[in-house]
Amino acid sequence: MAKHEYGEVDAMTSPPDGAAVQSATEIIRDLDEQARRPRLDARAMPASVYWSEAFHAAEIQKIFRAEWCCVGREQDLAGAGSYVTCEIAGEPVIVVRDEDKGIRALSNICRHRMARLLEGSGTVKRISCPYHAWAYDLSGALARAPLMPEDFRTDGIRLPEFAVDIWNGFVYVSLDRDAEPLTSRLTDLTGRLANFRIDEFVPLFRARETWNNNWKSLVENFTEPYHFAMVHTETVEPALPTRLTDHEQECGEAYNIFHQHRVPGSSFEYDGDVVYANDQLAEAEQLVQPIICIYPSHLIALSAERLFWLSLQPEGTDHVNIFWGVDVFPGTIPAGEEGEQRKQELRASFERINEEDRGVVEQIQRNVRSPFAEPGPIAPKERSLWEFQRYLARRLGAG
Repeated sequence: MAKHEYGEVDAMTSPPDGAAVQSATEIIRDLDEQARRPRLDARAMPASVYWSEAFHAAEIQKIFRAEWCCVGREQDLAGAGSYVTCEIAGEPVIVVRDEDKGIRALSNICRHRMARLLEGSGTVKRISCPYHAWAYDLSGALARAPLMPEDFRTDGIRLPEFAVDIWNGFVYVSLDRDAEPLTSRLTDLTGRLANFRIDEFVPLFRARETWNNNWKSLVENFTEPYHFAMVHTETVEPALPTRLTDHEQECGEAYNIFHQHRVPGSSFEYDGDVVYANDQLAEAEQLVQPIICIYPSHLIALSAERLFWLSLQPEGTDHVNIFWGVDVFPGTIPAGEEGEQRKQELRASFERINEEDRGVVEQIQRNVRSPFAEPGPIAPKERSLWEFQRYLARRLGAG
């Protein structure tokens, strides 16, 4: 396996029958050629970017080990000791609220014999290893190591720490301690969305799933409305029709965005009237719903009253781990039995939409290895796909 600036990614991967074998460098070169096309002549990405192990290795090294990955919401870590665990580019991570109310991202590997420290989420006073009971405080410093020699000192032994940034209540982690803060790359987007008061939204529910598709197919599916009329015929399309969507003329290098526009009085989320509790939004703004991808893989569907989001982590070329949730603006969901019914309706509606999309993107993954799979032209309603492939080309060093 040859090494170069992408790491160990030039291994040859078995191609579809009859296709030429390509290295990661060659696939990235093909991607770059597509990304350099003008928007009105843009085409979809080469099929090999969805199945090549060599290209996947380049993504892990140059994107997921270097970029910012969403790990949840600040309110999921309410008090000292509250934590969630995750994996970023295969690296096990604990995200924890420390004693000083700050949020830290720590390695989830014990410094003794490399056991996994915590699983899932919860609240702890100390991070204790289930193997030999070494215990770390909430800053990651070793506090206790039972039955070690009397002269053994815990000083200087601590869990490696990763970079953390918070944007609009979302918590992001980067394995690159020197990564440029994400918030500084999203300044213009922060201003555009200020009236939505995203940081005030409160958690409604969370879910974790694994789908059988490449992570990029889901990013592309989420960020284009061209498929609504066919895939979401009875869910999204009646309330947020494709014909009423519009794309930003310019997107930032760290994100892309388009806008849905709600038909007044309509809702696919639940029966009954939509409650607009945010008085900072003008009446016209209440009907506008931004759809955002914060690169590489944080997807957001925002409205005046609710926040639907997904964070993706690839598990090889044909599986993606998805952490997703729905949050609501305070005052949107009533108390009592009616509120519980609303919550159930919201969850059911988004689970249904996810299943509609899942059927499509998993089918795409079964098709990409065909020798007849070739990229076609991108439609005007798919502008975000062009933006996304340009981002990938930049991050992979194509030029």
